[in-house]
Amino acid sequence: MREWICETEEATEVAGREIAAALPQDAVVHLVGDLGAGKTFLARAIAAARGASRIEVASPTFAILHEYPVPDGPPVIHIDGYRLSESHREWLEIGIDEILAAPGLKLIEWPKASFSEFETGHWDVRIEVRDDDARVVTLTRAC
Repeated sequence: MREWICETEEATEVAGREIAAALPQDAVVHLVGDLGAGKTFLARAIAAARGASRIEVASPTFAILHEYPVPDGPPVIHIDGYRLSESHREWLEIGIDEILAAPGLKLIEWPKASFSEFETGHWDVRIEVRDDDARVVTLTRAC
């Protein structure tokens, strides 16, 4: 487990770069935190550290999935499970099984617990907002 205390956006960017460096190339990452905790901000920092254009990284809430190209490497795939139901059929319709098995880093905001049946393992990045608005970011290997 690794932990960062992020009192500024710059500290969160540093955490994102360090997380990106620590993850395997094709990792599946569950980004977990309350609404407004900074999941998309951290996803942007991680994706940019992997070579994606930071200005392209946006919340995939309405699109459900964004794919960010990376020069000379596999893409970063950014998924938002918030609007997905618990229906396996719906997940298969968007190709979640193929997406999670494909090359590239997969960042999943609001992951469904059952996504793990399509994974060979994942990492958890948890963001907690403290009373002073600082973020506590933890990285753990979930399985």
